[in-house]
Amino acid sequence: MVSDIQSVTTGANLDFQPAAGVEVMITEVGSSNFRGTEPDKAPWVTVNLYNGTLASTLRDSSQSATLWSREMKIFINNTRYLRIANTDSATRNLAYCGVQTK
Repeated sequence: MVSDIQSVTTGANLDFQPAAGVEVMITEVGSSNFRGTEPDKAPWVTVNLYNGTLASTLRDSSQSATLWSREMKIFINNTRYLRIANTDSATRNLAYCGVQTK
């Protein structure tokens, strides 16, 4: 199992880059602040696949809760890793958890 929780300032990122040769399946991303109203709330973050230069958005807080409520399976390794951006207007606790697959 892999997981982390960090206090992240506005506009900053929480990156998780596994060691070389390690692969991880991310199963959940969280935040101490959510956007929207019950029952359609989503973490106030942007979840990206990142390679050190380019980022591609997989989920963000502007998307419907329907997407966020689906099972999350994001496969990452040392060259394509997880970046969670704090898009809120204040410092927030950001977190992830997952399972090492290799």
